[in-house]
Amino acid sequence: MKYLKTQTTTSPPESFVSRQRLAFALLATCAVSAAGPGVAFAQASDASAQGIEEVIVTAQRREQNLQEVPIAISAFTADAIEKAMFSDIGDYVTRTPNASFITNGSRSRRQVSIRGVTNFLGFVGTSTTGFYVDDFSVAGSTINPPIMDIERIEILRGPQATYFGRNALGGGISVTTRKPTDEFEASLMADVSRFNTFDVEGVLNVPVVEDKFAMRFNVKSATSDGNIENIHPIGGGNDSEYEYVRSSFRFTPSDNLTIDTSFLYATEDVGMREGVPSGVFSNFAGNVLFAGQFPDRDGDGRSDPFVDTVGFYPENRDRTNFNTPQSVGTSIRNGVIRIDYERNDLLFTSISGIINSDFFLNGDIDGSSRDFFNEFRNLERQSISTEFRVQNTDDSRLRWSVGVLYAEDDGDDWNRTFVGAEEVFGLPNGFLIDREDSATRDNTWAIFGQVDYDITDRLSVSFGGRYNEETKESNISGFSGGFEQVLSVKDTFSDFSPRLAFNYVVSDTVNLYATISKGFKSGGVQIAPNPDAETFDPETLWNYEFGVKADLLDQRMRLNAAVFYMDWTDLQVAFQENLIDDNGDFILFGGVNNADSATSIGAEISATAIVADNWLVNVNVGYLDAEFDRFTALIDGSNRLLDGRVIPNSPELTANADVEYGFKYSAAWEGYVRAEWVFRDEIKPNTTSLIYSGFPWDVPSYDYVNLRIGAESDSMRLVVYAENLFDSNYYTNAYQKAFAGGLFIEPSFRTYGVRATFMF
Repeated sequence: MKYLKTQTTTSPPESFVSRQRLAFALLATCAVSAAGPGVAFAQASDASAQGIEEVIVTAQRREQNLQEVPIAISAFTADAIEKAMFSDIGDYVTRTPNASFITNGSRSRRQVSIRGVTNFLGFVGTSTTGFYVDDFSVAGSTINPPIMDIERIEILRGPQATYFGRNALGGGISVTTRKPTDEFEASLMADVSRFNTFDVEGVLNVPVVEDKFAMRFNVKSATSDGNIENIHPIGGGNDSEYEYVRSSFRFTPSDNLTIDTSFLYATEDVGMREGVPSGVFSNFAGNVLFAGQFPDRDGDGRSDPFVDTVGFYPENRDRTNFNTPQSVGTSIRNGVIRIDYERNDLLFTSISGIINSDFFLNGDIDGSSRDFFNEFRNLERQSISTEFRVQNTDDSRLRWSVGVLYAEDDGDDWNRTFVGAEEVFGLPNGFLIDREDSATRDNTWAIFGQVDYDITDRLSVSFGGRYNEETKESNISGFSGGFEQVLSVKDTFSDFSPRLAFNYVVSDTVNLYATISKGFKSGGVQIAPNPDAETFDPETLWNYEFGVKADLLDQRMRLNAAVFYMDWTDLQVAFQENLIDDNGDFILFGGVNNADSATSIGAEISATAIVADNWLVNVNVGYLDAEFDRFTALIDGSNRLLDGRVIPNSPELTANADVEYGFKYSAAWEGYVRAEWVFRDEIKPNTTSLIYSGFPWDVPSYDYVNLRIGAESDSMRLVVYAENLFDSNYYTNAYQKAFAGGLFIEPSFRTYGVRATFMF
C-alpha cells in the first residue's frame, strides 16, 4: 500500500477564530503599539505611581538590572510565575519571542527550540539548550524539572559559553529557587480543576540559628484522571501522579561565607504516552507493517487497520483503545552544594552536584485494541559535575570572571520490544524483535571566562571565551529486526568559543548593544548500518546580534528589541529508518545526520507598558527565518535534498500578550483580572515531515486565550481561572507513538479550576 497522506485540515471553526481575533484585538488596543517581554512588575493598582519596577537578573553571574545586560533575555519574577501559574517548561517558553516547543507524549519528552536551534537528538543526554537550576546543569537528565517555590526564571537567547559551567549552543534557561531565610514562613496551596485534577503544594521555612542556619522544605503532590480515556476494558488513560519533594539549607558561619545545599526527589507516572490516533501512517506502518493489508476505505487517505471505534483526530480528541496497560514516567534525584566566599573584593564560588534520573516506558506500543507489539524501556542518566569560579566584586571599570568545570555523564539504556498475539511477520507471540543495551560515558572539562571594561562612561566592551574538551565513549549492543550490531567507540572533541560584545549607554534609560558569539556542541557515536555513520561531527554556530533596551515615558514603558543572524556548520539532525532489505529482513535503526550548513535570521521586540491607571500590558513578538542551506538527508530509505527547506520546529512568527487590571477590594484585599494570549505559527515538526505535506505533517498555526481572576491579602490568595478559554483545537506535533492508528497527536483541551493559597 502506498504511504498514506491526506490534506485534511484541522482549522478551528470560524466562530472560534472570530472570538480569538476579538480577544487579541482587545489586547492590542490596550498595548497601543507596544510589544512586551513577559517580565513582572508592581501590583497593577500601584503601578501608575511606581512605574515599571526594575528586574534583577544574574545572567552574567552578578546581580544586574535586566536593561543593562547585553544579552537578549526574557525574565520572569516570582510574582509573574505565580500569576501565570507556570507548571511546565511549555508555559514560559511560549511567553518568549522566537521560542517554541513540541511534545512527544509526556513531560519528559519536550523538545525546545530557541531561534530555530532545536535539540533533535532526543529528550535526555547532550542538550542544545542549557538548563540550569541554581547554576547547576540538569539538561543531561531532564528538560522539564518541577516548578516549585521559584524566585526567577531567565531565558537567554543565543549561544551562552562564558558564564555557565556547561556550554549552551542555542541559549540557556536558568531557574533560581527561593533560598532559606531568617524568618519563619509557611504556605499551603490547593488547586482543584477539571478532570478530577488535584494539586497540593506546601512550603515551610524554619530559621534554626539566627543569622547562621535556616532550612526550607517544599512538598508537591498532583493527581489527575487526565483528558484521554482508554475505552478498552483494562481502562485507564492518561491518568497521572506527580510527587515532588525538595529541601534546602543555608549555613552562614560568617558574613563572607555562605553554604547552600539542596536535595530534590521527584516522581512522575502517567498511564500512557499521551496521544490519540491521527489515522495517517508512518512509513514503517504504511509500507512495512500493514503493506497491502488495509485499503483506503473512506477515500480521504486514511486507513483503519483495526476496528477500535474511537475515530481519528480532530474528530476524536479524548479517546484511545489499547489492550495492554501502559506506564510512562520519570524519577529524578539530585543533590547540590554551593559555597560562596568573599574576601578582598573577590568572590570565590564552588558548585558541585549529582543528578540521577530514570525514564521508563512500559506496555502497549502499537496503540490499538489488537496485540501487535509491547515495549519495555528504561533509560538511566547520571551527571556529576564540579565548577569553580572567581570574580571581582569592586566597582572598578574592569569586571572579570573566570571558571573551570569538570563533569562526568553516564547513561545506561535498556530496551526490549516483543511481538504480541497477532504474530506480526509470522513471528510467535513473545518473540523478541528489538533489543538494545548501551552504556555511555562523557567526560568534560572546560575553562571559561569574560572581561568587561568601561572604555568611557558610556561605552563598555566585553570579551570572553570558552575552551571545552569532551571525551565520549559508547558500548552498544543490540538488534532491530534483521539489523544487529555491537559497537564500542571512543572519541574526543575540543573547541574554543569566543564572545565579543559592546554596550553603549545612549542615555540614562536607553542602551544599545552588539554581540558576536560562537556556540559549540560536540559530536558523538551511534549504532549505524555502515561504519562511516558510526560517528557524527560537532555542531558549531556563529551568532551576530544587535539590540536596544529602553525605559521610556517616565518608566511607563519598557522596550527591548533585537535582530540577529546565525550561521550553522554541521547542524546535527536525527533520523530513523525502517524497511525490509533485499533478504526480506526487517531493518529498524536511528541515528544522526550532519547538515552541511544552515542559517537563521530573525527579529524580536518586547515591551511592558502601563497604558492607563491600574492597567499593565506585556507583549512579545518574534520573527524567524531558519532554513537548511545545504543538506542531503536519509529519509524513508532515500537521500533527500533539503536545501532551502525550513528547519523543523522553527515557527516564522511567535507572539504572546497579557493584560492585567488591578484594583482594591478594601484596605486588606487587592484583586486583579488577567487575560493571556499565545500564538505560534505553523511548523514542520521533524525532518521526515519536510518531504510530505498535509495533515499531520504540516502542524497548523494556533492560538489560545487564558483568563484568571484573583484576590489576595497578606494571608490568603484566591484565583479562579480558565486555560484555553475558547477550547482551541490544536496540537504541537505528530509523533511515532504506535504502529497502528497512524502517527499520534497530543490534543489540546480546555481546563478550569480554583486555586487557594494560605500564608502563615
